[in-house]
Amino acid sequence: MKLYAIPFFAALAFASLLHTNAYALKPSKGYEAVPDTMKLPFEKNVITTTDDVHLKSWTFLPSNGDKHATVVMAYADAGNMSWWLTQATILSQFGYTVVMFDYRGFGESDDFTVNKDMLYYNEFVTDLTAAIEFARKKYPKNKTGVWSFSMGTIIATLSYEKAKPDFIIGDGFVTSPAKIKAFYAPKENILLPANANTYETKLEAIKVPMLIFSGKQDVVTTDADIQKLKKSKPAIKVVNFDGEHLHGFEKLSKTFYGSEYIAAIDKFLGKK
Repeated sequence: MKLYAIPFFAALAFASLLHTNAYALKPSKGYEAVPDTMKLPFEKNVITTTDDVHLKSWTFLPSNGDKHATVVMAYADAGNMSWWLTQATILSQFGYTVVMFDYRGFGESDDFTVNKDMLYYNEFVTDLTAAIEFARKKYPKNKTGVWSFSMGTIIATLSYEKAKPDFIIGDGFVTSPAKIKAFYAPKENILLPANANTYETKLEAIKVPMLIFSGKQDVVTTDADIQKLKKSKPAIKVVNFDGEHLHGFEKLSKTFYGSEYIAAIDKFLGKK
């Protein structure tokens, strides 16, 4: 199967993300690339949240067959959705509907004042919840889940109670925001929302299938923490790779970029 070319600037942007501080809010308004000139079917949408915030969204429609699964991407804490075009476009070419969106304050979504010392904002949970509900209504015949990265795994976990996605895929999965804060102290004063102490309870309450990509050299969201989580939630599927934080797509690339990564998603969702 032919894979269409991946936007070069988007690939560079994502590569730069891997070498920045893993946990610091660094929103970018300008897009490194846009999908308008790509030879892939896609839609532009605006998603409105319950508090009337407007979120910019791109949806890549499945090519090479339709697996009737919608994946909403909840990205990490830097850049904007254009940094993740590589992963989104490749996955769509394997039959998935991929809904991308920018959190408030990121990309061309509505403005939002961000304190860069915050690990995350609860408002991002409202954004992801709106994106999941949008995707479910837009593509009602599909299973609708979340593909989350780093900070986005926090947002995916916290959105579960209201959004009830059908599945959650996590990469660089956060098992405890307090551990992230402690890891960076005293060099950085990372701030947490007031209700962050309920996170572990909300994580334990998740009942839908979960797939976690875990790097053996990840020093922040460690594989030891993921294995501990699996002991408490044995149904979680864990795919290990020999690499650092968010390096899974790169490392799991035997025959093409992300080949084993996508194969793991196919197996997890029963789409082989």
